[in-house]
Amino acid sequence: MEIKIRDVDVRAVKVLDEEAKKQKVSRNVLLKRMVEDAVKFDGIKLAEKELDVTVSRVADGLEMTFKRLNHIEKRTLNLYLILCDAIGLNPNEAENILEKTFAMDDKEGN
Repeated sequence: MEIKIRDVDVRAVKVLDEEAKKQKVSRNVLLKRMVEDAVKFDGIKLAEKELDVTVSRVADGLEMTFKRLNHIEKRTLNLYLILCDAIGLNPNEAENILEKTFAMDDKEGN
């Protein structure tokens, strides 16, 4: 496809010609690269914005999940203490039983 530009300042054309000469290409090739690079750059910027939005949403979801899991952990501990009290078991004794049964000290699950 062809694009024509009219009434371009002579100084701008000279700068373009000098740059084309440095790169050892024609003015047309230089302008074509500049236009295509600008379009690619805009596409990359748009993709980065979309990625930022997605990462932000994922981070928000992870934070919410962490808060919910933390809340569940606290509620479970409360229920555990209530259960220990209801059956007349010392919470420290019950914790020792749990540690022995499920190896709760082993954080990697080995």
